[in-house]
Amino acid sequence: MVKKIIVVTLVLVIALGAWLSYYFSDKEVIKRQLAGLAVELSKEGRETPVQMALKMREVKDMLADSCQVVVPQRNYREAVEQDLIIRYLIYHRNRYTLIMVAFEDLEIEIPAKGQAQVQSTVRLQRQQGNGATAVEVHPLELSLTKGDKAWLLKAVTMPEALIR
Repeated sequence: MVKKIIVVTLVLVIALGAWLSYYFSDKEVIKRQLAGLAVELSKEGRETPVQMALKMREVKDMLADSCQVVVPQRNYREAVEQDLIIRYLIYHRNRYTLIMVAFEDLEIEIPAKGQAQVQSTVRLQRQQGNGATAVEVHPLELSLTKGDKAWLLKAVTMPEALIR
């Protein structure tokens, strides 16, 4: 009887350890963090300035101090500071009454410790004040670096359609 209890306990400890190892693996953490980023970037109806500020603070916490932005169609490549990115997001959010963002088909590679490359498809639904709704799907490439608390967005390659 004691041997059975020891074996069951050992199996449960191994199963718990395997699950924790999977759940806290870098790839799963990145997936959860990008899902959280999508939620913070989304907007449903009117937002008070305080609500927007709280969302933008969460987004800012996911950005490196300087983020390389690449738009191949415009031959644009520039290192953009956090504050400028947040200002652009605020400007863009104010143009729409509804913004829904989802990262789909995530392919995450970890080429070196503390670095990650993410290939994704971003699904973006936007609705202007006049009620016109557009749903767009675009490829997106992200480069992340591991910070103290979370993975930070270090570079993004996006199509021109996402910055209109």
